[in-house]
Amino acid sequence: MSQQQRFIYLPLLGTIILCLLVGVYLAASKRFSKPTPSNKVTKHKAKTPPDEALKYWTADRMRDAKAAPLPKVNTLDREKQDPRPSRSQDA
Repeated sequence: MSQQQRFIYLPLLGTIILCLLVGVYLAASKRFSKPTPSNKVTKHKAKTPPDEALKYWTADRMRDAKAAPLPKVNTLDREKQDPRPSRSQDA
């Protein structure tokens, strides 16, 4: 093997080994990384017996009850979510 060919193979071999090491590092870091904690579920014990709650919520109180505030969610328009034409338009 000539001296010039050896100089060509050494950087190529080094590049291949470096790429393999980076790939192994990325795979290992992905595999052993801790997952991000999700929102925890909080439990509360109700001190009021269920029978008392049923007695409290009469028909009049249910009629006058106000809805709980719901979170605001920004959703896309229906046309933007599904770009495919519906079957009614194809006919």
